[in-house]
Amino acid sequence: MGDDLDPAEVSRLRRGARERALARPRRPFAGTVADSWVDGRAVRSYAPTGYDPSAAVVFLHGGYGLFGDLELQDDPCRRIAAALGARVVAVDYRLAPESSLDDAVTDTLAALRHLAREGVGRTALFGDSAGGAVAVATARRAHDTPLAPAWLALTNPNLDLTLGSFDTTRPGGPDAALSAASFRAWARVDRLADAPRLDLDATGLPPTFVAVGEQDSLLPEVRTLAASCARDGVPCELVEVPGASHGFLGGDDAPAVLAALRAFVRDAGPPSGARS
Repeated sequence: MGDDLDPAEVSRLRRGARERALARPRRPFAGTVADSWVDGRAVRSYAPTGYDPSAAVVFLHGGYGLFGDLELQDDPCRRIAAALGARVVAVDYRLAPESSLDDAVTDTLAALRHLAREGVGRTALFGDSAGGAVAVATARRAHDTPLAPAWLALTNPNLDLTLGSFDTTRPGGPDAALSAASFRAWARVDRLADAPRLDLDATGLPPTFVAVGEQDSLLPEVRTLAASCARDGVPCELVEVPGASHGFLGGDDAPAVLAALRAFVRDAGPPSGARS
């Protein structure tokens, strides 16, 4: 698996993503940002002033399951923590082709266990792009356990890892060829058709908020997940962002989406640290 991923190209993608992330100015943040380690994986905590220490949101970055680290989406993590008034903990989960989607889920569960040991009683999962696949898979694994998240937030998530519902007529999606190569390696399958479809079954998911750009090639699979939630009795809010492409979380559309998320989690009984 992953034979079509050139190691030199993987290294180039990882290096480029990190360099671009480090070149972006840091967004001012009213609170503390601290790095630490959990079971050998780096994590970064964004704790806004006045947050509730009994609740936290675990954030999972994008990057095709192939690249990305704690720097890649530092800006969105600061935005999310500020918007929700909640502590956000980003996880530097393992990546393909060296590791699998299952390994990324294991890393996320380790972060949830660590938070529980710290006394955090209510957690949520927030996954962007490929991190959405990690978030959904983790929520299912944690269902009916003490680690089960209170809610799930997904922004332009990869859910159909077979790419069977990838809409090539929408110009604002991720790269289809890179997605195919990465997901074969990440899912540990020889045929892409055997990769997971996380959009077809909402059983075991908590209340779910999902936002996707109107121009994103992933729109069909996001709509399928919303329909699965309706069928399976999972509260779900779907936000289709007008004119937006993949990766809107770092742009001008983010504040409106995060305001909608804040309203959603207020109704869902969220880990939101905002105090009246």
